[in-house]
Amino acid sequence: MEQIKVGVLNLMQNKFETMINFQSALGKDVDLKFYYSATRYINRKLDLNITKNMKPLNLEDISTLDGFIITGAPVEKLDFSKLSYSDEINQLIDLLNRMNIPQLYVCWGAMAALNRLYDIDKMILPHKTFGVFQNQIITSTTLLDNISNNFPAPHARYAEMNHEQINNESTLQIDAISENGLFTLVESTIKHQTFLFSHLEYQKDSLDKEYHRELASEKIKHPLPANNYYSPLDHKPIFSWKQTQQNFYNNWLKTVTEHKLTTC
Repeated sequence: MEQIKVGVLNLMQNKFETMINFQSALGKDVDLKFYYSATRYINRKLDLNITKNMKPLNLEDISTLDGFIITGAPVEKLDFSKLSYSDEINQLIDLLNRMNIPQLYVCWGAMAALNRLYDIDKMILPHKTFGVFQNQIITSTTLLDNISNNFPAPHARYAEMNHEQINNESTLQIDAISENGLFTLVESTIKHQTFLFSHLEYQKDSLDKEYHRELASEKIKHPLPANNYYSPLDHKPIFSWKQTQQNFYNNWLKTVTEHKLTTC
């Protein structure tokens, strides 16, 4: 069988690094097509690394793909409607929902999709959740096959979705929650939709790089280093979620392959 084709809408600030992260997490057996927002970057010059490796989102491409990922984005504190590219994101989510190919929404991508598809509200957290946390498996799911309970995973976000609304939505299933009571993994029981709130695509040094970007930013006051991440011996990052990353993305890619086989 030919390689499965997965589209990735890359909304992260560090686009080239994010592309490398997803390539590492998903492996070489998948044909990844990276996109950036077409409406966000009208008349804006993009780095050559981006234009060489990614292209502006074209909804006509979606029918050629077997699965799709929408990444996180550094806009969690903004209302969804305030984004300059909100119409483009909504059109993409609506199209993916109609086609029902396997969809993986990550961090802010999960927030935007849950709001668009299920009208779930976003809430700003009192402070940024930032670090590596243990995550309890609530519901058995093939997405967490070969992943042990209380698995480590990196979280880096300023917002959370309304728990009561998700609990009351009969077609949504909560699969895992972090040790501080925040969502880790939610999925639809009737659609091929997965909502991942952990940045499981992050590589070993990603949290450290994020911390140093915040230190250099004038917009962020007094950023703190990631929790449960640095070795107490040499204070270097520990890649404690590496196996979790590999197993989760292998499991998700299996769902993409199975869907492709059943729809061929």
